[in-house]
Amino acid sequence: MRETRNQAIAFADLAESTRLFRELGDAAARDLTEVFYGRVADALPAHGGRLVKTLGDGVMCAFPDADRAALAMSALHAQFAAVRALEQPLRIHSGISFGSVIVEGADMFGTIVNVAAYLAAIARTNQILATQAVADRLTAPVRANARAAYAARLKGDDRESVVHEILWQIDRAEITNLNPAAVGMLPADEGALQFQFGGAMRRLNAFNPRLAFGREAGNDIVVVDDFASRVHAMVELDTMRVKLIDRSANGTYVALDGMPGEARILRGETVLHGSGRISLGRPLSDPRAQPIAFRRDQRALYRV
Repeated sequence: MRETRNQAIAFADLAESTRLFRELGDAAARDLTEVFYGRVADALPAHGGRLVKTLGDGVMCAFPDADRAALAMSALHAQFAAVRALEQPLRIHSGISFGSVIVEGADMFGTIVNVAAYLAAIARTNQILATQAVADRLTAPVRANARAAYAARLKGDDRESVVHEILWQIDRAEITNLNPAAVGMLPADEGALQFQFGGAMRRLNAFNPRLAFGREAGNDIVVVDDFASRVHAMVELDTMRVKLIDRSANGTYVALDGMPGEARILRGETVLHGSGRISLGRPLSDPRAQPIAFRRDQRALYRV
């Protein structure tokens, strides 16, 4: 059954998750994300919240009002900051929006959900960003911890509004004061990336933030070529950027449409933008190359 309901929606994402997966390996990094999920699930009931779903290195939560969402995210940030793990400290960044959402079973959809995901993605490590609708509904004690951070024109609203930062730190000595005359615009959501190969399409977005390329059957895109490594390369969503990370013996070749030549990435990374082609292990000029085409999806990166 489908219905609409006013909710505060919050996303919390693990900071530097791309680095964690790369340095620790998938199994160890997945163990860390399970710890993250568990701590979030344990913290929500005290604030009337519900874990809607997990999304790779992030979580989506729902609350009946803005106050409880802001207090829950503040408590989570404080909890993770208090853990002094020497090797792999867990830090988060989060976003909160409020408004009418589509409820279908245990899941929720709509513009309000997309906006919260977007704010979580562009927030800095240890930062909580919230829409004007959230700030307007905070009670005075909680509202005292909010300050204007960005001007923005958010999805679903043609008017320019203000995005607020919610300060959760008890000790404010290390917080940089913002110049109210220099509030900047949020970065635009330029759209997701689509990858096409062999008649199949894979989409990279906030809800599917990681794809693997290689010759092993378990990859998202399988290229049968002796020059391709078993797990050759990854593409990963890093806030608003898409990174290609090479893990191969022969390198990954990238050509961007409208740019001359091609670049070879070997045990390194590059940012993909616009559209172009990728080849695993062979230059794109090699007649045996099997190009993977990519292009920006016209839909926004954070559309459900």
